[in-house]
Amino acid sequence: MLTPSGLRDIAKNKTLTTEETGETTSALDRQTGGNHYKNMVIQPAEYAEKNGLSLLEGNVVKYISRWKLKGKPLEDLTKAKHCIDLLIEIHGVE
Repeated sequence: MLTPSGLRDIAKNKTLTTEETGETTSALDRQTGGNHYKNMVIQPAEYAEKNGLSLLEGNVVKYISRWKLKGKPLEDLTKAKHCIDLLIEIHGVE
């Protein structure tokens, strides 16, 4: 099983260097538009990528992971439900 420190070690191999400062930072340590993902042990995007999830499946993980953190709980839960409804309809799940 991958530990949080192990995930950070993997992330260090995928770094970006900023021209302004010359510093190297992991994309997992930065977030545009808030900080609701930065403190998670495993961020939704990382989880979705490593587990081969589709866009809709990844969005379910994203919305469920942040619904208590972002300040719009009903909106995020409604978005997660919509993605699940789409999965059911698209894949003909009965």
